[in-house]
Amino acid sequence: MPFCVVVSVGGQYIANVLNAPNIAYAHLPHCLLIPFLILVLTPNALLKMRFRQLALTSRELVLIFAMGLIASIAPDWAMNWYLMAVITAPHYYASVENQWETKFFDYLPDWLVLDYDAARGFFEGIGPSRPIPWRDWATPLFWWGSFIVAMLFVGACLVVMLRKQWVEHEKLRFPLGEIAIHLIGAERDGKDDSAWPPFYRTSLFRTGFITMLMLSLYNCTTYWTGWSHFPIMGGAADTFILTIDPAYPAQVFRLNIFSLCFAFFINVEILFSLWFFQIFSTLQAGYLNRIGMTSTTLVPGGLVSIEFIGGMISFVLWGTWMARRHLWRVVCHAFGRPSELDDRNELFSYRTAVFGLIIGFLYIMYWLHHAGMAFLVIVLFLFFLFVFYLAVARVMAEAGLVMIDLPINANQFTVGMIGSANVSTPTITGMALTNAFARNWRTFTMIAISHAAWFKDYLGKSDHGESMEDKEKATNTKPDEVDTRWDPSASFFLWMCVAFGIGSTSSLGYLIWAGYRYGEQSLRGGAIGSLGNGFYAMAIAWIDNATRITELEVAFLVGGGIMTFIMTIGRYLFYWWPLHPIGFVVAAAAPIRSAFFPFFLAWLIQVLLLRFGGVRLYQKAQPLFLGMLVGYLIGAGVSYTIDIFWFPDTPHLYENFF
Repeated sequence: MPFCVVVSVGGQYIANVLNAPNIAYAHLPHCLLIPFLILVLTPNALLKMRFRQLALTSRELVLIFAMGLIASIAPDWAMNWYLMAVITAPHYYASVENQWETKFFDYLPDWLVLDYDAARGFFEGIGPSRPIPWRDWATPLFWWGSFIVAMLFVGACLVVMLRKQWVEHEKLRFPLGEIAIHLIGAERDGKDDSAWPPFYRTSLFRTGFITMLMLSLYNCTTYWTGWSHFPIMGGAADTFILTIDPAYPAQVFRLNIFSLCFAFFINVEILFSLWFFQIFSTLQAGYLNRIGMTSTTLVPGGLVSIEFIGGMISFVLWGTWMARRHLWRVVCHAFGRPSELDDRNELFSYRTAVFGLIIGFLYIMYWLHHAGMAFLVIVLFLFFLFVFYLAVARVMAEAGLVMIDLPINANQFTVGMIGSANVSTPTITGMALTNAFARNWRTFTMIAISHAAWFKDYLGKSDHGESMEDKEKATNTKPDEVDTRWDPSASFFLWMCVAFGIGSTSSLGYLIWAGYRYGEQSLRGGAIGSLGNGFYAMAIAWIDNATRITELEVAFLVGGGIMTFIMTIGRYLFYWWPLHPIGFVVAAAAPIRSAFFPFFLAWLIQVLLLRFGGVRLYQKAQPLFLGMLVGYLIGAGVSYTIDIFWFPDTPHLYENFF
């Protein structure tokens, strides 16, 4: 539990003090990996050398890592930034010029936002002598907290219902989970009693670690010397921009070692599709610009983005259709009908998942309706929201794109599809409030909880890879006779709930305290206020600009769905089919476009390794990239430490995904 506080509060502190927005951005973020390597894994390895009986086991390390992962979905960009912007901004930033008060304040629920005085104290600070008005925060935090719990529980229910389909039927790899297992060393067999994990003991790991650590430390010295640095962090100064024509979007080339190391573990077919569809997107967007075909629905990215979103919707619908038999068996099992399914290795029972899903959705719909949204709009909005969430979770389970963001926000897309002219002002006001979660790609997208479920499944295996069911069949024992004393997953979901509770309350409490103590406008240049200003300005844009979806936009939406369907069928029918639908589905996401070069480079390296040495050579090269990742992370920790003590007023941006 202290580790959860370190992850959440530490991530929020670094983001505030050092203006490091990417500390909690990735799906395995710095605020998790750096303290785990330095404060947990290394001390445990040293302890294991001298006092083996006191050291943590591999399974205990997996549990700690999973708790840290759940705690990391709260700080800064993960959740707090969006939530605080929605709660604090409207009354403080309202003015005669922006017309918020006259256009939508009558429909703004006062139980979800702060009043002017409380918001002013947060943005401007009140100093250490005056007490923080916690009572003013009680009502909005309670109602937002209840909604967040309902959203997370619904996501967990969907994960429980789909995990077996993804892991056992579709054989999805969960690459981020595999990388975490390699970092922890949990894949070692029972005869391996070495202090360090197997990967760490290879010469390639040490080569990658030392090389990347030296490059990172050299870059840290440039903070004082002003010398040129090695372009390994993906910063704006390290970017090469290629523009074919003014009508065509610029193609960005930048090397981000963090992205490259994770990309090396992605399937080569997916890597090819990722960079191929970025080129496809550039050429298509440029051609549409040259002939004057544009979108009018205020959906970011225009027609090309709409096309990719059509592919995302098709991707989820096809996946749901493929899982129909499994989902039906889950429902039958929940209602007590005979079933071959066994839910003992899930986060909780199928019955809890099915009925929890129903109850959770009913509460979410009630909450949104009470916030002012029309019922029919709520239904469409929730459909798009969970389609996007499921799509990103499913993509992560197969591809492990560590930096992926939502390609589109569900509230913007819903208004775009309905047409702002057909949406009432109370509903638009409610849509502005949904920016607290509709834009969120880490907390609510089920990525963290699905990986936690994958970790639990991993913990449920014996040393030889046997599941609990296999052990029962092999030993002819009953379920309650199987020895589970070695298994730390008995209360796994409870520990995940504890991790999120500690992570969210501690990081949010620290952020509120820091705002009143120093003034949010002095933290990161008032980023929360700027974000909130943009959220509510979006509502004004919807009110003032009456738009409706056009036939052309519908055609691109349907066309994108058809293209994804063709690619999916092609993969099933032809072994040589080169294009994976994931590359098309995520093509509209900004971080994916920025990672074009790491994807291309990882693909090229994999192709060469597989061509000249086959799978064995590729597997032998994995420790090199894992060592590079660890060296890069240690270098990042050194950089953050240097900035805290030597450059607190002019910190350096160590990591950048844009």
